[in-house]
Amino acid sequence: MNISPWGENSEEAVRAFEQQIGFSLPEDYRQFLIKHNGARVNKQTFFVKDLDQEVLLHVLYGLTNEQSRGLTLGYWLAEHDEEIGEKELVIGHDPGGHQILLITEGEDKGVYYWDHNHFFAKSREDEGDTYFLADTFTEFCDLLKDHKPATV
Repeated sequence: MNISPWGENSEEAVRAFEQQIGFSLPEDYRQFLIKHNGARVNKQTFFVKDLDQEVLLHVLYGLTNEQSRGLTLGYWLAEHDEEIGEKELVIGHDPGGHQILLITEGEDKGVYYWDHNHFFAKSREDEGDTYFLADTFTEFCDLLKDHKPATV
């Protein structure tokens, strides 16, 4: 994964965030937050099978960010409080603002691409606007590939 991390967090900071949100984060995602505290993603893409679409990832949110509150997990949790489930967290976005959703428990547990503004026709036509990507955060990171610009 080619990223520019925003720093580190302590175990205590992650634990305090979990207490604030009322649920535990998956261990692999916790370790990402401790080691990197979010990151700008450097020209990495992932494939959304159900959309048959390659997507450029832009940001993975952290607990804190000195540049912008809008790059934090807490900001997006408050922003989408009414739209996401109890044990769900918006963890990042693509350059168009479509988000990466982490569902931490239940039969739908995993990482999803959330086309919440229905940019893709399939999201407008069908009832759903979330598309499964991976069972775990680690598996999602393993999906990331270097962006190869189209040649003319």
